[in-house]
Amino acid sequence: MQPARVAVAATVLLTVAVAFPSPSQAQNPYRQNRRNALRASRPYMPAGAYGARPANPADVQAVTQAYRLLEQADHDYQGHRAKAMKHLHQAGKVLGVMLKGDGKTKEQQGTSDELLKQAQTVLQKFNASGASGVRHNKAMTHIQNALGELNTALTIK
Repeated sequence: MQPARVAVAATVLLTVAVAFPSPSQAQNPYRQNRRNALRASRPYMPAGAYGARPANPADVQAVTQAYRLLEQADHDYQGHRAKAMKHLHQAGKVLGVMLKGDGKTKEQQGTSDELLKQAQTVLQKFNASGASGVRHNKAMTHIQNALGELNTALTIK
């Protein structure tokens, strides 16, 4: 085919596609308008990963604070501190917060144990907060796993 004929054929196909509606639009031409009207009538809520409501700021602060404490601690706990950090990272994802950092530092054992105990206290307060909701409950499973890893890490000397 010559280039001019290809251009003419493409123009004709494009014109036909625009001029004739798709089968779904032919059956119900006002479907999109109704959907847009329904969306406009709802109150505005920012969209999130687990629904329309934002996460509880206290939950976000607790998970972030515990993660930062574990990040500062020594990494000599046979992998249990790192596993706790991974669980907190997953809880952060549920709450809409990205937590990064491997925290490979060389703290004294006593200082490092104290940081782990502080993180444990923060997470236990999160556990006892009595908050509810889908995000809180999903994050809670990761928090409980992190607490288990911290308990194991603190038994290692």
